[in-house]
Amino acid sequence: MTKILEGIKVIEVASMAAAPSATVILADLGAEVIKIEPPSGDLWRYGNKVQGMPPSDIPYTTYIQNRTKKSVALNLKAPEAQEALHKLAAGADVFLTNSPRKVQKACAHTYDEIKAIKSDIVYAWVNGFGMKGPDTDAPGFDMTAWYSRTGMMEELRPKGGDPVPLPVGGGDLNTAIALFSAVMTGLFHKQRTGKGSFVATSLMNCGIWANSSMMQAALVGAPPMQKFHRTEWPNPVNGGVYKTKDDRYIQIVELNPKNFANLCDAFGASEAKDDPRFTTPQARDQNAAELFAAMDKIIGAHDLATVKARLKEFGVNFSPVQSTTECTTDEHMIANGCFPEVEGTDGIRTIDSPIYVEGEGLEKVKPQNPPKVGEHTMSVLNELGYSEGDIKKMAEAHAVGLPR
Repeated sequence: MTKILEGIKVIEVASMAAAPSATVILADLGAEVIKIEPPSGDLWRYGNKVQGMPPSDIPYTTYIQNRTKKSVALNLKAPEAQEALHKLAAGADVFLTNSPRKVQKACAHTYDEIKAIKSDIVYAWVNGFGMKGPDTDAPGFDMTAWYSRTGMMEELRPKGGDPVPLPVGGGDLNTAIALFSAVMTGLFHKQRTGKGSFVATSLMNCGIWANSSMMQAALVGAPPMQKFHRTEWPNPVNGGVYKTKDDRYIQIVELNPKNFANLCDAFGASEAKDDPRFTTPQARDQNAAELFAAMDKIIGAHDLATVKARLKEFGVNFSPVQSTTECTTDEHMIANGCFPEVEGTDGIRTIDSPIYVEGEGLEKVKPQNPPKVGEHTMSVLNELGYSEGDIKKMAEAHAVGLPR
């Protein structure tokens, strides 16, 4: 079997979530990804210890950001480490970083420096706030640059309520898809022309894109979308959220007005099909409060399991509001391979990257155990021509890190 990106070498000089998640997707598709991290390790290896995160002795964040990679620990402030980085770049197809411009300059991995070493390199950069403008060098996290800055936080603020926090990493993982796409665009350009390129994205740009429906409305002068309490939703059939007897929730989205009759049958309320208040989309709009109350009453009389079975039987477009824990045992998600087991672990599962590839002789790489910090420092630098003695001297000078 062939890995679609087999033979592609990626050098990652990045930390936390968005950039390392993009290289995980590349690794899942067969690229060799060499993660350059400080001897102390990428901070997000220890995300399980961050206040507010689900507590665990298992460093679970590293399975999303670092699986299936090699780790080379370099102190890029040291000239010897910069030299090693440049030797690695000389043999790479992709150089990917989220280092701020100041760090790029201080640690010798700007685009111009890497391009001078490898003219056909695909150099990929992600930052918080984009390539230009007064905030381009401002520090950015997905909570700020992707979420609060782009209108997303305000759009999700409930009526009369305070802003709600972003699920950890939500903006980062969204941005990782864009960064992966940018890299693949650069590789395609290189395949066609033999030339390298600079490709980039930002948390802010990706947040705007995620909020583009509301943003486009604002760009043509439309007012902000009105906020509603759950029971005030103006289209009960399309987007209504209902509470079950056992205090669970479902959402119904029947965009096609012809499906209203089927929905009535699913509710055991066939008489509603002939009720003049509900027979047409216009009538349902005018009597939305009465329709919502009727649907909410019926659903509220049954537990979630009963409601799910009934709506599924009649082919209604709906979804239960699931917890994250419930997702991990969702039969359908498991059938789609969403949670593959990490090889080399004692049954730990991870989240598959959302790129599906099917073709004769093609397959994705099964998730491999994340490397220890500096696990491949010795072997990778050996391949560059460094002797074991050279590497030990560099370690003594704190220029490189060896696994502990």
